[in-house]
Amino acid sequence: MAASARDSGAGRGGVAHAVERRAQRRAGGARHVCAKITVEGHLMAAEEAEVAEEKVHLFTVGATWSGDAQGCGTLHLPQGDLSLPIGGSKLLGGCGLGANPEELMLGAIAACFIDTWAIFLKKLNLAYAAPAVRVSGELGPDPAGGFKLRKATIHARVPASLLAAQKAQVEKTLSLAEKYCIISKVAKAAMPVGVVVEEV
Repeated sequence: MAASARDSGAGRGGVAHAVERRAQRRAGGARHVCAKITVEGHLMAAEEAEVAEEKVHLFTVGATWSGDAQGCGTLHLPQGDLSLPIGGSKLLGGCGLGANPEELMLGAIAACFIDTWAIFLKKLNLAYAAPAVRVSGELGPDPAGGFKLRKATIHARVPASLLAAQKAQVEKTLSLAEKYCIISKVAKAAMPVGVVVEEV
């Protein structure tokens, strides 16, 4: 009986050791796989970083100012060698001459969105040679002090005939423009930016 008990115990021990060895092999294998995934992940991240670095573009503008808060200035845009008069809005106590910063912000959204929209109108073969938008923005008190733009709305002007004939395609181009417009993505980080169709 004692021998049988020892044999039985040895058998149970052997099974236990075998299970433990299998568990160790699994654990070792898992560690190996994890290590491989980690290394590959670092390599992929490095490659993506290199690609992203290659696609970085630098844009600069300059501005000059004359006077105090009620003064005026000039915005210098290198592309096209343009000079744009700027000044604070009269509603906010500014000189009221030239483009004010709030208009420039909405203008940047409009310029980027209509450019992006035109790209997708062409890609989806929609016949709209002269797309147009207007962008409105709401300015209100900022709890942290001063004022802030609370939201912006892009009004996409679409001919009634085009909307009636290809509404789904028109809406798809607008959705894609909203998704890929660089400036509206930046604006959305600070406030809601929506797109509505304005039939003309």
